[in-house]
Amino acid sequence: MFTKMKPQYLINTLKDLKSIKEKQEGVTVVITFSRKVLVPFFFKAFNQMVLPRKDMHLLVYDNTQDVPLANALKAEITPLIPLFKSVRLYKSNIKGRGCLCGVGNECFMLSKLYNIWSMWKRAWRMVYTDVFFQIEDDTIAPPNSFNKLYKTLLKHKKSAFVTGIEVGRATLPWAPTRLGVHKVKMKGKKILERHSFHPNTKGIKKIDAAGVYLFVARTKPFLTGFDGIHPYKDGIPFFAMDNVFTWNIKRHGYELYADFSVWCTHLSISTGRVIAWGKNQAYHASDIWIPKFHNYAMNIEIKPKGFRFREKRVRKPAPTWEI
Repeated sequence: MFTKMKPQYLINTLKDLKSIKEKQEGVTVVITFSRKVLVPFFFKAFNQMVLPRKDMHLLVYDNTQDVPLANALKAEITPLIPLFKSVRLYKSNIKGRGCLCGVGNECFMLSKLYNIWSMWKRAWRMVYTDVFFQIEDDTIAPPNSFNKLYKTLLKHKKSAFVTGIEVGRATLPWAPTRLGVHKVKMKGKKILERHSFHPNTKGIKKIDAAGVYLFVARTKPFLTGFDGIHPYKDGIPFFAMDNVFTWNIKRHGYELYADFSVWCTHLSISTGRVIAWGKNQAYHASDIWIPKFHNYAMNIEIKPKGFRFREKRVRKPAPTWEI
């Protein structure tokens, strides 16, 4: 029988800081974790990142009941304690939901998205600094990504959120996928059209919505994304919960930006293999709501007039390796 477990800090040096001012100084790095297999890949890249660690608080949020994951995270994080202003390893002990067969995918409360939404509501309110930098466990970020995104955030006074670029995932390494930054057309809280940016976009662009895989944000403006949003009551599609959340920040009068010089690698886990998705697998795609069918036409490739179909829609198949 399932026994409910209380959330707990496995590491917490923030409590040792002497004043509230110390807790509010600097920038918080938020790392969200749910899969043990990704620990070595993630921390190999994270430890090579160019970060002002002495001016940063590290918060690692383990959103599982998985004891081996907690042990693996403790092993990686404990040596980092002297490098940061403070270090926290928080374990939500939330019950896993959903499965590979799709059970629970018709009900928000039984889906994996319920756990993600619960984590967002708690993790982002555990940030006491004015700015935070978030990375998901399946994101491999360029070494200088924080400095680039942070510089853009400070440059634009009304900005709440500056993201790097990551693509989605597919079932096969040669299947095309799309970018996680979008222009959207909304009706109320419903997405009518979602147009992903072209992979060859350059520079820093204003966007309407994005995923939350790697970004720098101003904490208070960012939290306006929760105002008036209820994924299970509003009928937000499962593929777009993060998009509606970030769009809601913009709806509150803030600006969202994407830096197309910060390309991340998105990892996925198949049977016995890790697949690494990047720009070479990206194409230009849109989703459109079709009222007649009460459904979306998804992943429609956007092509110039007269453009011939390609035999392969990826530049190169995604790299894979056994685990």
